[in-house]
Order: sequence, then structure tokens, then C-alpha cells
Amino acid sequence: MDKRGQWVAFRGRLLVIIGVASLITAVFASDAIPGSLTPLVTLFGIGFILMAIPTRIWGKIPKWFHRDDSWM
Repeated sequence: MDKRGQWVAFRGRLLVIIGVASLITAVFASDAIPGSLTPLVTLFGIGFILMAIPTRIWGKIPKWFHRDDSWM
């Protein structure tokens, strides 16, 4: 794996770890976070996990919505 591939893999894993940690914090340690910030922390957790998905995968998502139903 080249240097760029290693960086992308490391960045993805780091973003997933940060996202999961913030979701766990929002769910199980919500008393440590002010009540009005709990939804924001949850949103950040989901956002970090979504940012870990490579862009080549995001480009294929619209194809999932256009299925070929010619067999009908």
C-alpha cells in the first residue's frame, strides 16, 4: 500500500473511532454533557462516521436508487 492509501486508511479509522466515541459519550455519559449539546454531539458522531466513507463509495450511491426493473 502506498503512502496515500495508508493515510486514507488511517484517517478513516481515526474518524470512525472519534465518531463512535462521541456517540458512546452522548448515550452513556450524557450527564457529563450539557443537555442542550447532546443532540449536537450525536450529530457530530454520525458526521464523523459518514466522513470516514471514501468518496469513491459516495459516487456510487446514486446508482443504488436507479434499479433496472426490466424483468417486470
